[in-house]
Amino acid sequence: MMPLEVTEIAAIVSLQICDICPSFTRVNRLLPDNRTIEMTWVENDDDHFGFDMDRFWPTDCTLSPHEKLALYWKYTRSTGCNHFSAILAKVLKGLCDNGELLVHNGMPVVDIFALNSMEFDVSDILSSSDQLLKIHDPVSDVTVPCISTHQQMEKLLNMGEKACHRLGLELPEKVSKEWNMMKKYVPDSYKTTVPHWWLAVVVEGQDTSHSEKQHTMVHLDVCGAAYDESALSKVPGNDSLVSLKVFSTPEYELRPHMAPGLSHKLVMLPTLRPSTDRQRGRMSHQPKSLRYFRCYHAKRPSPEISPAAIEVTPLQTFLKRNEFDDAKNVIIDELVETLQQPLSLKNLRVGTKVLVCNIQSKPELNGQSGIIRKATVKDHENSDRIPVLVHGMAKPISLKLSCIRLPPQKQYNTPEELMKLNSIETPEDAPEPSQLSKRERQQLKNKLNSNDPAIAKVLQAIQSGDAGFTRMTDPEYKRGVKEFTQPPLNAMLPAEYKKMFKNCYELSNHPKAMDAIKIINMRKAAKQRLMTIHPECLQPNGAIAVPLDSECMRLQENIENKIRGDEGLAFVFKRLDELGLYVNPIK
Repeated sequence: MMPLEVTEIAAIVSLQICDICPSFTRVNRLLPDNRTIEMTWVENDDDHFGFDMDRFWPTDCTLSPHEKLALYWKYTRSTGCNHFSAILAKVLKGLCDNGELLVHNGMPVVDIFALNSMEFDVSDILSSSDQLLKIHDPVSDVTVPCISTHQQMEKLLNMGEKACHRLGLELPEKVSKEWNMMKKYVPDSYKTTVPHWWLAVVVEGQDTSHSEKQHTMVHLDVCGAAYDESALSKVPGNDSLVSLKVFSTPEYELRPHMAPGLSHKLVMLPTLRPSTDRQRGRMSHQPKSLRYFRCYHAKRPSPEISPAAIEVTPLQTFLKRNEFDDAKNVIIDELVETLQQPLSLKNLRVGTKVLVCNIQSKPELNGQSGIIRKATVKDHENSDRIPVLVHGMAKPISLKLSCIRLPPQKQYNTPEELMKLNSIETPEDAPEPSQLSKRERQQLKNKLNSNDPAIAKVLQAIQSGDAGFTRMTDPEYKRGVKEFTQPPLNAMLPAEYKKMFKNCYELSNHPKAMDAIKIINMRKAAKQRLMTIHPECLQPNGAIAVPLDSECMRLQENIENKIRGDEGLAFVFKRLDELGLYVNPIK
């Protein structure tokens, strides 16, 4: 069987989403600025339509075909990203479960999960008259941007259901506690970010330089054209351009979510997995030009609100939390069937593993595994049958193609597997919270509920994956680190952090520690500037290729000379390197 290219499947699904979730609204009038529309609902439910530019736009619309297409995707994919991503997730899972092998550029898929950011930055779109699509309500004479920022959703909620209906939009759900926290502590983010979902598949390739397996994350966003007019992909066997943003990043470390009520999720850290980098835990921020990772550049004015991060939901959990009604399930299942490759003597190689099914004469064979044997002349004469050696039988039996199917492909982790794979060890010398005495549990609870900003800062740093040496310049954070290396808080500290905190605290007391942190931050800022100006410098494995004539290289040379001329600095950087906390610049 030929493997299926996952990006082609995503393009097909993006087009089919238009039929699975058809439009009940169309443009009634295009205003003179060519970027503001007035919407109207179809007269009855049977008039809904899918991917149809002629029905979506009025007959007197003067926009070019390209402009019509771009604004159509901006409108239809500006909301519902979790729902649309779940359709793609269900199709990919269905193909895996039915035995299809998914690949990207020939590399097999080894995991699939959903990603989301509560702070997906759209500030550049909001400030651009060329990129922003707006909707006008002729009754109230109110114009709103067709982009669902947190502030915009609150505004629509206050406008009421009738006004939303005139705008061709659904009434948003009630404002959440998280939104109020954002409004209070990070008002700029509240105004200029949207909650956004997309999928990532992890593919396995070969690192030719080290002869090791290397994983890459391939991101698939079927709503990408709502925020990027270039995020269009051609559908295989079709001239249609559909909304699909595809980009690749190195594989990042994941950690189970620590926030209350989010134990079903993980958090993506801004550090690479060890399998993609010999130096464990190397930071690898994507440039700000990549909208999906801008949340990691956001600053927090208060420890009371969680740091911005990308959250990860295992595939099965994501689908369980985004279930479809029976009608949509039928359509999606039919789509999976059309994407599957039909079984035949030509595409079933000798030795292929199969499962027996649909046998009525010997139902005890159903579910048994078997192996395809070499077809005889008689088999070729009866092309609907194929010889299968069923497990436990001495001779092959001839089965109709309708009585065999391919076994499921293991191309995604279960929630339990993903959590276990990305969990961190429990310290051997620190008891589990459940093993503490009643008095110790109360002490631990009191500490965590004490509203101590030092403890809050450490917890937020662990959650963001940025709990390293450079944070030790903050006296409060440093005090919090010391608290977590002692009872009762050490009972909840993973071994990885316990060791790191102990080493960071001890090294931070060195007279040259603060100078070393300044140098680390200078190098980081220089690399961020370099990636902003030259994003092509970021390599596929997360490394940065620094041009010889760049400011970054000149700074590096000055730093190296400074470290070599200062015995104390040289010691701190050598020790950081030995502990795996930072690569020694003069190594």
